[in-house]
Amino acid sequence: TRSLEKETGTQSDTERFWTTDSLTGFHYQINSQSALTWHQARKSCQQQNAELLSITEIQEQTYLREITKNMDSALWIGLNSLNFNGGWQWMGSSPLRYLNWAPGSPIPAPGKLCAMLNPRRASKWENQACNQKHGYICKRGNSTSESLNTPSDHLGPIKCPDGWLPYAGHCYMIHREPKVWKEALTSCKKQDGNLASMHNIAENSFIVSQLGYKPTEDLWIGLNALKIQMYFEWSDGTPVTYIKWLRGQPSYAKRQEDCVVMKGQDGYWAANVCEKKLGYICKRTPLPQAPREVEIIDPGCQRGWKRHGFHCYLVGHTFVTFSEANKTCERSNGYLATVEDRNEQAYLISLIGLRPEKYFWIGLSDVEEQGTFKWTDGEAVLFTHWNSAMPGGKSGCVAMGTGIAAGLWDVLSCENTAKFLCKQWAEGVTHPLIPLTTLAPTCPEGWDSSNFISSCFKVKGNQKKSWFEAEDFCREIGGHLITINRKEVKHLIWQMVLYRICHFIYLSDYKVTDDGWVIYEDKQYYFSTENVHMEKAWDICKKKFADLAVIDSESERKFLWRYVRARHIDSKISQYACALGLGQISWFILSWALYSKMSHFPPQCYKIFGSSEAERLTWHAARNTCIKLGGILASIHNEQVQAFLTFHLKDVMAETWIGLNDINEEGRYLWTDGSLFDYAKWARNFPFRDSYIRVDWKFITQEVNRTNMTKPPHANIFIVFFFFPKTTDPDLFHSPAIPASDIIHYGNSSYSIIRSKMNWEEARNNCKEKSLELASILDYYSALFLWLYMLQFGEPAWIGLNSNVTDGYYKWTDNRRIKYSNWARGEPKQKIACVYLDLDGTWKTASCDENYFSVCKQSDVIAPTDPPQLPGKCPKSRNPLSWIPFRGHCYFFNAHSTSWAETSTECTRLGATLVSIEDLAESKFLADIIEPHKGETSGFWTGIYRNVDGLWLWLDKTAVDFVNWNKGQPSSNQFEYCVEMSASSGYWNTIPCSSQKGSICKKPKMIEAQPSENLIIKKAPAHSTVWILIILVLILVGAGLTAYFLFRKKRQNKLQTDASFNNVLLEHRDTVTGESDTKDSVDKKDQNEHTVI
Repeated sequence: TRSLEKETGTQSDTERFWTTDSLTGFHYQINSQSALTWHQARKSCQQQNAELLSITEIQEQTYLREITKNMDSALWIGLNSLNFNGGWQWMGSSPLRYLNWAPGSPIPAPGKLCAMLNPRRASKWENQACNQKHGYICKRGNSTSESLNTPSDHLGPIKCPDGWLPYAGHCYMIHREPKVWKEALTSCKKQDGNLASMHNIAENSFIVSQLGYKPTEDLWIGLNALKIQMYFEWSDGTPVTYIKWLRGQPSYAKRQEDCVVMKGQDGYWAANVCEKKLGYICKRTPLPQAPREVEIIDPGCQRGWKRHGFHCYLVGHTFVTFSEANKTCERSNGYLATVEDRNEQAYLISLIGLRPEKYFWIGLSDVEEQGTFKWTDGEAVLFTHWNSAMPGGKSGCVAMGTGIAAGLWDVLSCENTAKFLCKQWAEGVTHPLIPLTTLAPTCPEGWDSSNFISSCFKVKGNQKKSWFEAEDFCREIGGHLITINRKEVKHLIWQMVLYRICHFIYLSDYKVTDDGWVIYEDKQYYFSTENVHMEKAWDICKKKFADLAVIDSESERKFLWRYVRARHIDSKISQYACALGLGQISWFILSWALYSKMSHFPPQCYKIFGSSEAERLTWHAARNTCIKLGGILASIHNEQVQAFLTFHLKDVMAETWIGLNDINEEGRYLWTDGSLFDYAKWARNFPFRDSYIRVDWKFITQEVNRTNMTKPPHANIFIVFFFFPKTTDPDLFHSPAIPASDIIHYGNSSYSIIRSKMNWEEARNNCKEKSLELASILDYYSALFLWLYMLQFGEPAWIGLNSNVTDGYYKWTDNRRIKYSNWARGEPKQKIACVYLDLDGTWKTASCDENYFSVCKQSDVIAPTDPPQLPGKCPKSRNPLSWIPFRGHCYFFNAHSTSWAETSTECTRLGATLVSIEDLAESKFLADIIEPHKGETSGFWTGIYRNVDGLWLWLDKTAVDFVNWNKGQPSSNQFEYCVEMSASSGYWNTIPCSSQKGSICKKPKMIEAQPSENLIIKKAPAHSTVWILIILVLILVGAGLTAYFLFRKKRQNKLQTDASFNNVLLEHRDTVTGESDTKDSVDKKDQNEHTVI
């Protein structure tokens, strides 16, 4: 018998709110009046140091049926199928060895992945969607599961019969001759063994990875429910402490699946009919042997290393940090272990899973680039096995867990200490060669591919599903929901959302002929993704007895546009459409990303007309003039031609006609030479309704302030280009500005392209040997010049940026600050110091050990010298804008826009204040830093403000003895109490404190304690010592008097301030007095810095 203890009025929480089973000691809390989702219910239990109910014994089910029999509503329990790789499981690691499903359950419907106990159906179990709200049952008490760790004496060497493999004190063998379950059991017993029992993930992983197990076979193991139906036991009588059910298992639909097999890639288990003939796994005790140490050396491995496949592995015996572990492995000609697939993961679990240590380092970390995990040996990350909530937002190094969490990966601080796993190629193993040519993999019909992802993908935007339903759907068609493991994949998904889901069109609404023509209204259309010229497209359509499509109506245009978007993810694909039954022929490009790149210029000559006012013409007149000269108004089809023309227009101060227009049809732009409109570089707010397009020489780098172009066409400069004869082969860079020699000149600088590959340090040293320096790029036109020149070599090149040699922030190695920048998207990357000029003209960071071409430079302009830095150090930089040193202070820049009050609070959190500016040099330093970020914010907050008396004060109490107001500033507007520094000019403007601007924080450098030195003391004459003492006393007395008078003066001048500064500043309530901007400066400047700059 057992009692139901539920007392009230005692001090014990367990006695007051929990029901206790006196036989087992488990406590149960039944919350029948609650209404929570499954996840909320679980969290509620965990907050009480408990877990949602698990039921592992028949007696426990009987007990719970008794205490819930009078309840009317179903209650959540801990049973779930939320692990998509596995089957049903209890939360809290209890094995699912007893089943009590209600008839018809579990329902195999998507999303019904959580179970509840239903008192109205004899307390049997049902599965429902986890987001439904019900009551729940919590369970608390000591688990009866035995420890996972095997005694250390079982980890030593043992002796097994021939053909059997040892592991953790037992011997194992796979037999593949088919037998029914009972015959398999008899066979194992004849060999002094039993069908295999497994008691932890390490033992299961050993069988999967080392026993010769094949994922394609089903093998009997010892788990069965033959004695008591739906109650699984091991045939060898050992306790059931671990079960690994396959997805959808245990299946007991026919009530005949009483025996269990191991099957599938990861060695999961499934219930099966016992009369089926299958192979089987036997397990037995080892043979007796004399007590002696037997050292086993695996072939091809060093002493102490273990062989698996083509590699050897070592379990480190000392607790070390991540970097120390890596160095230890390298000293043995190895590296911290990588995990390439599930099989290797299983092997490593078998190697360390039973050990008492909690963690072992493996070679994965994001120390090089935060948020992007990489193997220390440079291998690609092809497999992961994260623990729950990992890696999340954590940054650090990865360790593999043991025990119940054996094999799961956690992110730890790299300075933690743990044991480690080393890996190396086995001796005599030939490294697999990378094939020189491989067949391009193809995707099944209906699936798409991309250069950014190695898998095939399919977008289903025409119906909504829950996450669980979506995953089940993907599995049914042979896939999974997409995995995002690279930034490029994230961008691809964004394109998919933008072009497939937001603008989805139901293609099934259109009828399609047997030969692939789409029927719309009274016409048929054939869509092709083949990339061809207009003439070829025309020819293809003609062969299909059709013509290129002509759009006769807005509805037809929308049909074509939407159909292309719905069918094709890749935004760079251009399509053409053939149409049947059309009376005229016209070309129309169907592309929503008008952009393509070419590796070289077409063979054309360009000439700019209109340098004098008299030569400038209207667009029509310019076009006619070009034709008379044997040319045509210029068309631009790629970034290189755009850059080439922009470079040659650098001295032209007027807008310039090109051949793009929409004269024939408004909104449909065409080049006058009939070429494809396959590239565009519109300025902001363009195009607008005008029939002609002009190119402004400066619109690439800054926004254009255009006049109203709805007036009659203006007279402007224009560009004409001529085709080369086919017999000529013009030099692409035939220009006086770019000679063919190794040294090229531009402006006041000379450049040399080093065409041999070397790392960044070698490249810089090579430049210095030539009395040059790695190139700095100081303006937009220098960047264009270098990029155009570099294109002919087809290789990226190092330039003079390396934050490792410039105090953690980016500054040109020739001592010039960055005033112009052209970073690629996502750059510069944190913790990657060296910068190269890529073939797309952008700047990118790379490991300094990479090998690239390099650009050396010599300039006639003397580089500015930095003011002397005062002693002290700044906090460690997290990015190129954090804690930049200047003289005696450190500066933190943030282009993210916030209000003045928020910015001031953030600076205080950093131990700093909003910046004060004491002189012209400091102002220029700040302006140089913020100017490249004017595209992110128009200005940056400073620490100067106006109090209610109209006085300008610095937040850090610095004397206001330097100002740099913009024209017309400071404003007298009563609501403009705060001041920004303009990102484009460096001048100051008064604005409302609620405006959103970037920020600059400032704080003094940290003075490092100087290490004590061993002083050599020589005995001085007595009279010398006396004089020294007298001098020291006089100095101390003088210093004391000076301090006293300064203190008196400061007290007399000290102004009272209100305790709530923000209320005064933002709400203007109390009067605050402060230091006047007319206060004499203690330190007079060498120049008059009160002048408005």
